[in-house]
Amino acid sequence: MKDVLETIARWRDGGERFALATVIKVDGSAPRDEGATMLISASGKIEGSVSGGCVEGAVVDEARSVLDGGPAKIVRYGINKNMMWDVGLSCGGAIEVYIRRFEGPAPPAEITRPTVICTIVRGPSHVGTARIVDGATATGGTGDAGLDAAMDALALAALARGTAKTAQAGAHDVFVLPLLPDSRLIIVGAVHIASALCELASRSGFAVTVVDPRERLNNRERFPAARRLVVGWPEDELPALAVDENTYVAVLTHDEKFDDPTLEHVLRRPARYVGAIGSRKTQAARRARLERAGFSSAAIDAVHAPIGLDIGAQTPEEIAVAILAELIAAKYDRAGMKLKDRGEEHIHAS
Repeated sequence: MKDVLETIARWRDGGERFALATVIKVDGSAPRDEGATMLISASGKIEGSVSGGCVEGAVVDEARSVLDGGPAKIVRYGINKNMMWDVGLSCGGAIEVYIRRFEGPAPPAEITRPTVICTIVRGPSHVGTARIVDGATATGGTGDAGLDAAMDALALAALARGTAKTAQAGAHDVFVLPLLPDSRLIIVGAVHIASALCELASRSGFAVTVVDPRERLNNRERFPAARRLVVGWPEDELPALAVDENTYVAVLTHDEKFDDPTLEHVLRRPARYVGAIGSRKTQAARRARLERAGFSSAAIDAVHAPIGLDIGAQTPEEIAVAILAELIAAKYDRAGMKLKDRGEEHIHAS
């Protein structure tokens, strides 16, 4: 959904009539997960995707019937013994897509704090009604105080879980979609690897901040994809950068003038990930300094050091890939093992 938020705002402000098609259930393997959204306008414009191209044409046809005045609907696409001649997914899975006209409240074009969209997709009443919960504020809803309160409770549970799902609110099925701010990556040290990591991480959905006092290195020419460049020493600048559970920190300098103040700051805060580059000899010296600074073995062990997954990386670009892979593994609480060893049917796209 986050990939189409700006389009929703633009089409809404421009008076465009359009439908939203959202994946609300995945069985087996499918190209996109629950929450993937596609927009179809009455004028024929399309934005987003629900299956990476497998069933988009069929979804457009269904959306046109909704835009022509038909009711909201749930359409299932897949291959099984009852659906051999229907539109299918090449990966052999199945998805349910909920299609409705865009009406009511709209999510913000940019998610700056946790937000949840609750949409009634089945039930005796209010089908298609959406309620947007943003912290202590809620917009939209059914007008039924009890049902709205139940949707708010589902929204809070979704924030704690972090994933989309269809849940029950009394006799109603509600698709609950949490939209979280982009994960924040703070890179300390504007080195060559940092440049490659900034580009790759930005493309992967991280909001990247680069911290380094050397303006000749820490500049927009070298880091065009960075969300923010902070020219200053870590001990001076990090206190102003809120380090929370959605923050990832990569220390890339090999220099204790950068490393030590950074680690001493972030290890006292609930960062999701902290990694530091360097050989095992460098790590041992760094560990000794942190111990002298009063950090426990458990706190020091939480640092991913040496940084990155073991993929045999040699060049700065390859090392950036290894670091990014470890960041993504931490984001989804995965160990970074080979997919073929997981033994799960649904891992990611086919």
